[in-house]
Order: sequence, then C-alpha cells, then structure tokens
Amino acid sequence: MGISYRVTYRVGVQTEYRKRAHCCPGYYESRGLCVPQCAQECMHGRCLGPDRCQCAPNWRGYNCSSVCSNLWGPNCSQRCECQNGGQCDPLTGHCSCTLGYTGLLCERPCHPETYGQGCLRQCQCQNGARCDSVTGACDCINGTTGGLCDHHCPESEGKRKCGPPCPCQNGGSCQPGGGPCLCPAGWTGAVCTLPCPHDRFGVNCSQHCHCHNGGQCDPITGKCSCAVGYTGMRCQEDCPFGKYGPNCSHTCDCLNQAKCMPDGACLCESGYQGGRCESRLCQDWLFGHQCDRQCACHLTHTQSCHPMSGECSCQPGWSGPLCNQSCPQGTYGAGCLSRCLCLNGGSCEPESGRCLCAPGFKDKHCSALCPAWSYGLNCSSRCQCVNAIFCSAIDGSCQCETEVGNAGAEDAEMGAVGIEFVMGRTAMIFCPRGILNDHS
Repeated sequence: MGISYRVTYRVGVQTEYRKRAHCCPGYYESRGLCVPQCAQECMHGRCLGPDRCQCAPNWRGYNCSSVCSNLWGPNCSQRCECQNGGQCDPLTGHCSCTLGYTGLLCERPCHPETYGQGCLRQCQCQNGARCDSVTGACDCINGTTGGLCDHHCPESEGKRKCGPPCPCQNGGSCQPGGGPCLCPAGWTGAVCTLPCPHDRFGVNCSQHCHCHNGGQCDPITGKCSCAVGYTGMRCQEDCPFGKYGPNCSHTCDCLNQAKCMPDGACLCESGYQGGRCESRLCQDWLFGHQCDRQCACHLTHTQSCHPMSGECSCQPGWSGPLCNQSCPQGTYGAGCLSRCLCLNGGSCEPESGRCLCAPGFKDKHCSALCPAWSYGLNCSSRCQCVNAIFCSAIDGSCQCETEVGNAGAEDAEMGAVGIEFVMGRTAMIFCPRGILNDHS
C-alpha cells in the first residue's frame, strides 16, 4: 500500500523599500538633524533659516558684520529713541523693550499686576505681595511665605516667624547655597516664571527644539505638533499623497493626479479643471493645446487619455503605451504593479488578482488540495473509484490497496491498478480485493 504526493515549488521575488528623509533646500544634514545653511557666515549672530541671520544686539547687515550702536536705518543715519535699555531694530527702528517695560518707545514700566517681556505675563502673587516687574518674583508681606506668598508662616509667641524665603514658582526649587532657582521642564528665569521660548524645551529650557515647517514644540517634552499639511517626528515631511489637514488626518478627494494642498484644495495638473480637477479641458479622446489631436489609446482598455500629452491611463489588468497589452504573467491590477499570490500552478485574473486554480487545488491562493474523493478543475468532479484507498485530486486516478502474498504478478498488477467497467455513461474503476496465498 502506498500514497504518492506531488511537491511543487514557486519562486517569488520580494522587494523591500526603505523611506529615507532628505533635508529641504537651504538645509543640510548634521547628526541626523536638518540644520539651516547661510551662504555667508553670520559674524555676530546665528543662522536662523536659509540665508537668514539673527544678529546680536547692535549688529546688523546681511551677515551681522556691521555695527550700528544706538542708530538705525540706511548707513545708520537715524538715532534710536528707545528708552529704558530698549534696542532698535537696525532696519526699521522698532523698539524691543527689556523685561519690565512696554510702549512704543519702551517708556512705560509694567502695570503692578504684570511682568516680563512686553509686560504680557500675569502676576500670581497672593496676600497683597508685590510682584517684580522683571522676573515676576513675589515680595511677601504680612507673615506669608512661599513662591506665591500663599502660605502663612508658623506662629510662635504671638508672632509669625518665617524661615528663609524660597521665591521659586511653577514647581521650581531653591538651591541650598542660594542662586537661581532650579526650574522644572517648561520653565526658566530667576524664579521660574518665564515659559520656554518657542525653540527651547526641557529642564531650565536647556534643550533646543527641532520642529520644522512651523511645527510647535512642547515646552516640556520637546514633542512636535505639526502645522497643517506636515507630518513626521520633526514635521519634516509633507502629508502622504491623498492626505491633508491636521496630523494629515483628512482624505483628499482630488482626481487626475492633482496635488492636494494643506487645506484640502486641489491644485490641478495642466489640462484639468474643476474643484476636484474632475473635468478635462478637451473633449473625451482629444488632446493637445488646441484639443485637435486624437488619442491613440485602446478604447475598451483605457481609463483616460491625458488632455495635454495624450498619455494613456490603462484599466486594471492592462498595460503598454496604448493599453493594448494584458498584464505580464504573475502581475495584475492598476499599472500591473501588484504581484499575484496564486500557488501550485494557479494563475490570476489580470484585473482583480483573483486566483484561477490548477486542477486539484482550491481556496483563495490555491494552497489547499481538493477534499477527499473529489478532483479536477474547481474540485467539481467526483472520484469513481471502488475499493480504492486514494484518489488523485488532480486527475481522479485511483490508487488501489494491494495485499499480495505469493500471488502471481498478473494478479498483483491487477490489484494495484484496478479494472475499468463502463456502466452506462459512467466509468467505474473497480479495485479487486487483495489476493492472499494461504498454504495452511
């Protein structure tokens, strides 16, 4: 008795792709970061963007090499009128006020309830404490203590006695030997009252943010929140094709290879028009600047003909310059870019990729043999064996059981192969019972 199996192999090629980010024009890669590049070195400042220097105070010019002390304008011809230590913009004369002052000429100190740059920060002091207009530090009175003067000192012998003051706010802590406060992530300043600038984060705002394309940096973690239309850890990538909006979470409905703008508007390719770029400028099957040329694409197998170039866009399952060629064997779908996954000699439909299994196999990828006692194309035929132990799933041939002792070769051969009987229109394969030679 024996059962035979057929082993088939299929060779496939798998191509793996790896995305690599490239720095935008005007930036170069340094230690995995995209750093702005200035053609001329910023002599007294830093490179803030492509060919854009941020100059130190009193310096001006394309590369921050010209000194202009207390003057501004062409050839430093205008006198700066900023007061209380304010600095003039070397080009416009606009005043940048020091902490604690505001006004067009920095002439006004902060209101008692405000402090900091431009007097935009709100004081948090309590119990009548005075707020420092520069740092926001609280000057406690009336037996109160704490960074915000929000705690009453312990009472002893009828008097409140306060320990050494610690003016740190927003979770900052005082150093044992004095000195500036140790600020938690997201805060800086002498008493931790100043939030991190937009390009800094972390403890004491000591780390640089690396968010690109207008992305906002979390002052505590440094994580980037990307502007509309961008994605990636550092917001360095445009939204994937077909996506737009915050976090690239919206799906574009632009047609005909139109570019989807950050707000979802469609930028049409030449030759198309409409809110979704759905309309050809030329009538169907015509193209060219004057719409006077006839498309040569195969009429049935073509989705569209480009209204400017006449290039053919094929229906799924078709390829070639004129869409007159079926997909090569082993491929299917739009552009014939998808690989068939049919096993055991199966082929796939070029349009959908649906597997057409070879005789003897079934399921989605033709990976399973026909059920027992069925065979052939789509496993649609029933085996006609009698007394057999096995029926080939491919062609329905019978494998007979043979029990041969000292029987003759003719009997053994007949038992292994079987005898065909034609009954009406049905051919039955009859396997005789094994012949045993008993000498007892």
